[in-house]
Amino acid sequence: MVERGIKEIENPEELLHLGLVSGIRNGKFENAVEFFERAILLQPSNCRAWFLLGLANDCQDNHEKGIDCYLRAIELNPDYPEALVNLGTNYSKLGKIDLAVSCFTDALDVKPDYFEAMVNLGICYLDRNEPKRAIDICQRALIFTSDYPLAYSTLGRAYLQLNEHDKAIEFFEKAIEIDPLNHETFNFIGLVYIDRKNFQEALHNFLKSIKLNSDYHEAYNNLGVTYAMMGNLKKAIDYFGKAIERHPNYFEALHNLASAYEESGDFDKAAEYEDRAYDLED
Repeated sequence: MVERGIKEIENPEELLHLGLVSGIRNGKFENAVEFFERAILLQPSNCRAWFLLGLANDCQDNHEKGIDCYLRAIELNPDYPEALVNLGTNYSKLGKIDLAVSCFTDALDVKPDYFEAMVNLGICYLDRNEPKRAIDICQRALIFTSDYPLAYSTLGRAYLQLNEHDKAIEFFEKAIEIDPLNHETFNFIGLVYIDRKNFQEALHNFLKSIKLNSDYHEAYNNLGVTYAMMGNLKKAIDYFGKAIERHPNYFEALHNLASAYEESGDFDKAAEYEDRAYDLED
């Protein structure tokens, strides 16, 4: 509970400040929502209040609510690049890639040097299997900033899609040089080594990823894939299971676990996990 009653505060800007300081920055996102909703009640046309309410909902993984808030902020101010980028990010998380691309493009129309929007757009191009477009937009982002690790990591992913492994490693290593604690980058490096059939290096990088983030389900799944390719089904099953423990609705790990059980001769378990996977897909 906050020390001062929210209903006693009549200044919307004070409410927004308190929501940021005592809510979002302290990880008390429910408090932040209360502050921002109070500000909106007092001033419904405050686009920044709607934007911050969207941010507070995003912090609680309420991305659908976040989308509603960002749409309202953009309705009030169509030239709001931060709201457009957050809206695009949420659409991307929900798999609505074309809508995300539209948002990032609109943000760049408003703010042409918005390098974060460029890199997010590049990630969408990767999702659409358009690595060359991703490379172009990320190289453009680096004109405005030379130390943005996500730009280098996205370039690495693009070259990985193109099977240009040396270039992929080069950009991933640049990303790590800037941000050595980014668990996702080590996971991507592991994928390069899987492609090269260098399984020991793949394991090494996936384990680094997990060391940095013990809840990173994708790295557990990739460890399972690596062990399956090495013929060690027992360890593969173990790691696929760990991925599902951390993300119960992870289709790829469910499907991989079903395949591993089938290969090991446990057809009942294989059917169980295949059913779970395709229930999600339906």
